[in-house]
Amino acid sequence: MTDTMVSAFDPASEVSAASLARQMAFSRGALAVLSGGGNVRHCLGELLRRGLAADALAVVARALPTRYAVAWACECLKSTLPLQTQPSDMDRAGLALAQQWLSDPSEENRRAALEFAERGGFGSPGAWIAASAGWSGGSLLPRGYDPVPPPEHLSAEATVAALRLCASQGKDYKGTVAWFIDHALKIFGPAAARVHV
Repeated sequence: MTDTMVSAFDPASEVSAASLARQMAFSRGALAVLSGGGNVRHCLGELLRRGLAADALAVVARALPTRYAVAWACECLKSTLPLQTQPSDMDRAGLALAQQWLSDPSEENRRAALEFAERGGFGSPGAWIAASAGWSGGSLLPRGYDPVPPPEHLSAEATVAALRLCASQGKDYKGTVAWFIDHALKIFGPAAARVHV
């Protein structure tokens, strides 16, 4: 991934976390933080301080442009595969399809990723990471039907599902999720926005 800054991660940004959180599922505690106002960096810090790492993960996924979110999820999944005792073929295949879409975001590659996720029953990090690419645009319906574009937040939801499932396969769920968030801030945030958890 390139070292590209996302303005929402700037501590001085005027992008409110609440504006990004629409349509996403959050815990009651996270909704209280988000409704209290504040920009993305402020709310991320507050969510992490309160132990709401999974909710912070959703804020990050929504703040990133779709391609960045998919690339970030791919990096996170790749980093955890060597730690698994038996990484699944489904995870490797889903990761490969998402990376193929990142390299060439064609309709053919998007549809291949979506079809893989559907065949996999959305039952693994690999299926969800493929779905994050598959729901990046195009249509939710098969070819030959009138196009039904995916809702804007759907790719971010798939990214969150992939990373939460990935983190649940290790011994330290909250620590892994917090590392995923820190990784996004290191890649996409200005130096002042980076946190180490």
